[in-house]
Amino acid sequence: MIEEAFKALDGELASLVELTKKVTKAVGSAQAASRRGDLQAVNRQVESCGSALNTALSQAELVRRALEQAQQVLSTPSLEDLAREVGERVGQPWLPTENPNIFVAFPVSVHFARERIRIDRKIFRSQRPSAIAEAIKRARGGKSKETDPQAVLQLIWKAARIAAGYLRKCVEQLPNSISVAARDVFEVLHLNNSDYTEVEFTRHLYLLDRSPINNVDGYRLIFSASTGTRSGRCYRIRDERGEEHIYYLLEFERL
Repeated sequence: MIEEAFKALDGELASLVELTKKVTKAVGSAQAASRRGDLQAVNRQVESCGSALNTALSQAELVRRALEQAQQVLSTPSLEDLAREVGERVGQPWLPTENPNIFVAFPVSVHFARERIRIDRKIFRSQRPSAIAEAIKRARGGKSKETDPQAVLQLIWKAARIAAGYLRKCVEQLPNSISVAARDVFEVLHLNNSDYTEVEFTRHLYLLDRSPINNVDGYRLIFSASTGTRSGRCYRIRDERGEEHIYYLLEFERL
């Protein structure tokens, strides 16, 4: 519905562009005729220009109406409607989160708000589903710290060591196994960056869960839901098959 309103506006604007081309062509022909001294040709081209201008003015009114209709369409749907149309164009994986306005178009996160969309850390000002979908696809193909498994693993590893009280110890002094509650790791990351959300943390855990990259400083990351799911101190996300992934405990085992 939203995309169709933009397509209707596209069509009216395309017609207006063609009419302005006719006006420009007639004016150019009139100028050329004037340089030649052919007043009859000038008169014909001026009349043609006037006719095209009148038609262009009528078309401009149609553009205005299409714009008003698009604005009306955009004033009624919810962010959920916009997210649904975007998701249909992005394709899988398009994963919902606990926040109804935030999705994971793996590996990037997409946060919907009125008049703007945040794709990872970048603000994209658009309300058109196809344009938003293209921006998401470009972000998927790019590289950033937000979507680089190795960079994310280093981030999680450092936070886990802080949460476990091992930050000042060198790797050789660490125990063979380190287990840290995911909630404690998130609190460290959120303390260092107040903009870092639970949705982003869950997305990062899911990124590492899917990635073959799980070794850091001689340790291997292992995920465990354990019994923490009963306490609610866990992070959940559903994949494109509807399977729920639950993260409660992060375990690092020495290789």
